Amino acid sequence: MDSQKPISYANLTINGQIFTVTKATIKESLEEIFFAECEGYCESMESPLVQSLNSTLLNDPDGYKFLDKQAVLKIKKIALQNASDKSSVSLPGSQDTDESVYSGIISEVSYMGTSNAGGHKSSISQKYFFKFVLSSPLFRLSINSANRIFTDQTVIDVIKEILKFYRTSLIKEVDFSNIKNSYGPREYISQYNESDLNFLQRICFNNGIYFYEDDKKIYFYDTVTISGLKPASQDGAVSNAPSGFREVNFNPNINNALKQECISAINKTEILNANNFSYSSQNTMYPTVLDTVNSKQNEKTKYNAHFHLGQYSFTQQESLNIPTELKRRRSILNLNTYIADSNVFGLKLNSGVSLSYDPSALKNDTKFDFIIIALVQNFVDETNLENRLDTSDIVPISGKSFSTSYSNQIIMLPSSTVYVPNFKTKPRSPEVTLGVVIGNNGIDDEKNTIHTDEHGRVKVRINAFSSQETVDNCFNPNGINTTNTKDYSHSAYLRVMTPIASSDSGFFAIPRIGDEVVVSFLEGDIDKPMVSASLYNAYNPQLPNLPSDYHQTTLSSKTIGVNEGGRNEFTFSNLKDKEHIYLKAQKDYGELIQHDFTQTILNDKSSKVLGTYTERIQEAHVQTIDLAKNVNVGAEYLTTVGLSKDTVVGLSNTVNVGVDNKIRVGQDSSEYVGNDKNIEIKGNLDTIIYQNENRTVKEDKKDVIEGSYEMSSSKGINKYTQEHIVL
Repeated sequence: MDSQKPISYANLTINGQIFTVTKATIKESLEEIFFAECEGYCESMESPLVQSLNSTLLNDPDGYKFLDKQAVLKIKKIALQNASDKSSVSLPGSQDTDESVYSGIISEVSYMGTSNAGGHKSSISQKYFFKFVLSSPLFRLSINSANRIFTDQTVIDVIKEILKFYRTSLIKEVDFSNIKNSYGPREYISQYNESDLNFLQRICFNNGIYFYEDDKKIYFYDTVTISGLKPASQDGAVSNAPSGFREVNFNPNINNALKQECISAINKTEILNANNFSYSSQNTMYPTVLDTVNSKQNEKTKYNAHFHLGQYSFTQQESLNIPTELKRRRSILNLNTYIADSNVFGLKLNSGVSLSYDPSALKNDTKFDFIIIALVQNFVDETNLENRLDTSDIVPISGKSFSTSYSNQIIMLPSSTVYVPNFKTKPRSPEVTLGVVIGNNGIDDEKNTIHTDEHGRVKVRINAFSSQETVDNCFNPNGINTTNTKDYSHSAYLRVMTPIASSDSGFFAIPRIGDEVVVSFLEGDIDKPMVSASLYNAYNPQLPNLPSDYHQTTLSSKTIGVNEGGRNEFTFSNLKDKEHIYLKAQKDYGELIQHDFTQTILNDKSSKVLGTYTERIQEAHVQTIDLAKNVNVGAEYLTTVGLSKDTVVGLSNTVNVGVDNKIRVGQDSSEYVGNDKNIEIKGNLDTIIYQNENRTVKEDKKDVIEGSYEMSSSKGINKYTQEHIVL
C-alpha cells in the first residue's frame, strides 16, 4: 500500500511565537495587496484566549498579542514521493524556489479552541488552534480614511508623501527604481473619503503605475512609455516583462504519476467588449475649440467607447492620450488573459514562465512565454497533526485521514502583452461644500484683501478637507515622524463662477480673503472644484442691519485692506411708499455717457457740492424754468459770455448790489425804457463824456437844485429858445 510522508512544513512566526501551519491560501495580484489565510496551532501551557480576556479586563491598550503584529510565513517546498515505486523521482528545485517567504502583519485572528476537552492529558502543554489572516503591511493604509488636497506635485511625489506617513510601519523598503516615465507636476490631486490604500491604487492605476511586494521590498512599476508621458531616461523601458523566464512543463495528464511539477490545465475566456477608445474635451482658454483623441485603430477595432474629460484649469490641460492609450491596452489585456492550474512551487508575481509542451505534440515552436499577474496558492500539510496528536486529543487517530498537497492557480499574460492596471473610479464628490478664501498668510492677517492670479482665480481652504494634517500629526508613531506642516485643505487656484461672463462684459468680482464661499465640482469630479457662490456670516456680516433693514437690497464693495471700513454702495430700499435708491462713492465718482442722457424728476431735486462745481457744455445750454429761479452766491459771481448775451424779463427786474456796481461796455451802450425811469443817488453823480453829449427831451424838463448851481465852460455858452427865457 502506498503511503506519503512529509518532507517539508510551513510555519507562521508572530511576535516571536511560532505556529505550525496546516492550511494556507495565499492570494497575490498586481492589482491587490497580498493576503494569506492560514490555519494552524501552537503548543502552550496557557490559553491565548485567556490571555486576551485578561488584557481586555485590564483595559490594556497593548493587549492584542497577535493582531497588527509583524509576522512571517514560511512555506517549504513539498516534495512527494511514492515510497513503493523506486522509479519515481522528486525534481530538485533551486535554492530560490525551495522556500517561499511572506512578510506582513496579522489583520485577523480567530481563536478556534484546543485539542483537549477535559483535564485528562499526558502533557502539560496543549495545542491551541487558530485562523490567521496575514496581510501586506500596506493593509494598514486601508484602515485610515483621509481627505487631502495635493497641489503642484507629481503623481510620484504624492505616492511618496502618502507612504511617508507609514515609514515606520511598512517594515519593507520601497523601491521606485522601475519607474521609467517622467511625470510632470499636477495642479490639483485630491483624496476624498478614501482610505490611503484606495487613493494610492487609484492615482497609480489611472496613470499606468502598479506595485507589488516580496518579503523585503515593495516595488513600483509603470507601463511602457506612452504618448503624453516622457521617458525618465533616453533608454526608456521597452517592456515591463522580467528579464528571466522560468521553464515550466505543461502536462494535462490528471494522474501525473511521476508527481512532476507542471501546469496541468490552461483556460481562457474571451468577452466581446469595446476595443477602441476616444476622449473629447474643450480648451479652457478658448472653449469654442474642441479636442478629440482616438486610440490606435486597425481593422479589428469595431467597437468604440467614448468619454468626455472636462477641462477646467487655465494653466494645465489634462492629457487625453494617457487614458485613451491605457484603456486600449487594457482591452487587449482582457482578451489575452490565461488562467492556469499548476503545482509548480516558488512562482513569483510579475515573474516570467516559459511554458514547454511535449515536443511530440506540436510540430512548431513548443515554448510560450508568459508573465504572472496574479497567483493563488493552496497549501495543505495536515501530516503535522498526525505526528503531533496527543492520546487525549478530541479526535482520535483512528479513522482520521491526513493530506499533504500544494497547488496554485496562475493568471498570466503572453510576454508580448503589456500589463496595464484597471482604471479606478474616483470617489463621488459632494454636490457642494463650503470653504474660506485664503492668501499666503493667516486669514485674519490678510482679511478683506485680494490674493489672485492673472485669471482672477482664488485659493480656498475647503472645509471638507480641513484638519487632516492635525489628524496625521496625532498618529505619528512615537513622535518619530517630523510634524507635518502642510495644510491639506488648501486648494490650488480655483475658477470663480459669475452670473454673466461675456467678452469684455458681464459681472466680475474676486472673492476676498476671509470670505466664506460655496465650492462646487465640475461634472462631479473631486479634482475639479470651483467657487460657485459666497455666504454671509458673523465673521463677514451683510451690509444692511438685520432685521430692521430687511427691506434693503444692496450691492457694495468695501475698500481693500485689513482695517479698512470705506465702501462703494448701491442700495435699494423697498418699503411701500418709501422706495428709495441710494448710491455712495467712497471717493471719486465718474460717469461716461457716449450719447444722449435724459433725466426726468417728477418732484424736487437737491444737489449739494462741498467743493468746486465745474460744468462744461461744448454746444448750447438750454434751460427752461416754468416758475421761479433763485440763485444765491455767497462770494463772487463771474459770468463770461464770448459773444452776445440776451436777457428777457417778462415783468420786473430788480438788481440789488450791496456795495459797488460797475458796468464796463467796450463800445456802444443803448438803454430803452418803455415808461418812466427813476434814478436815486444818495451820494454824488460824476459823469465824464469825452466827446459830445446830445440830449433830447420831447416835453418839459425840470431841474430842481436845492443847493448852488455852477456851470463852467472852456468856450462859450449858448442857449436858444423859440419863446421867452427867464433867468
